[in-house]
This record gives sequence, structure tokens and C-alpha cells, in this order.
Amino acid sequence: MEAVLSSTKKQKFVNFAADVFALNTFCYFISIPIELGFAQMSLETHLHARLIGLFIITSTARPFGIWRDWIFKRCKLTEQNKGIFPYVVDTFAYLSFEMPLYLINLSISGASPDQMIRSVFIFCLIAGVVGRPYGIYRAFLRAKIFKINNTCNKGD
Repeated sequence: MEAVLSSTKKQKFVNFAADVFALNTFCYFISIPIELGFAQMSLETHLHARLIGLFIITSTARPFGIWRDWIFKRCKLTEQNKGIFPYVVDTFAYLSFEMPLYLINLSISGASPDQMIRSVFIFCLIAGVVGRPYGIYRAFLRAKIFKINNTCNKGD
């Protein structure tokens, strides 16, 4: 019984670590052109937003992973599905979970209302492009780097 509990705790930690690493690395590279380019934030405001983002993303990465997996299950999708439907579902999952958090981050970071509106607009456009790539990136990291057999919340 103790070995099973230990194995379950280990799996939960691996799931958490995989999702935190995936979302933090992905979001950092996505935020650079949005904040420094399109929104024309200063480097100081961008770095402040990324520092706050590190805490927000770290605390929400696993819940987002669970949310995404739940949506995929409800839509009867797997990571192997191809075509437009998995793209739309991944985009919806990403946008519906990340947009409110991004707005909170920008607000706390001191972005002006104009910068926030521009950032959110660009975020929506980019989410349409990155939702599925993030899902693929996450699945790749979980399978190849963290050796998680699938993304269906095993151990959670």
C-alpha cells in the first residue's frame, strides 16, 4: 500500500513538473514579440510581467493541463488526432484558461489600458496560432522528456 501511495505521489509530481516546464517555456517565448513588439512595453515592464508570469504560470500550469485534458476527453480526442477539430479544441482550451490570467498579469505589471487592449488583441490572434502547437509541445515533453505515457491525468 505504501509503495502505491509513493508511486502516486511521484506521478503527481512528474505531471506537475512536466506541465510547469512546458507552459513556462512556451509562454515566455510567446510573450516576447507580444509585449516588446506589438504592445511596445519597456524592457522593464516586460521583465516585470514575466516575473509575475512565472509565479502565475507555475501555480496554474497543472490546473490548465487538467482543464485541457478534460476538454480533450469531453470531445473524445487524443494527442494523435489530426485535422481542424483538435486545432479548434486546443485553441479554445488555451484561450479560455490563459486569457483571464494574462489580463491579471498585465494589470498587476503596470501595463496601461491601451497596452492591455493591444496585448489582449494580439494574444487572441496568437492563441489561434499557438493553441495546438502548445498542445503538441506539451504532449512531446510529457512523452519524450518526462516519460509520461499519455496526457490523461494519470496519478491526479
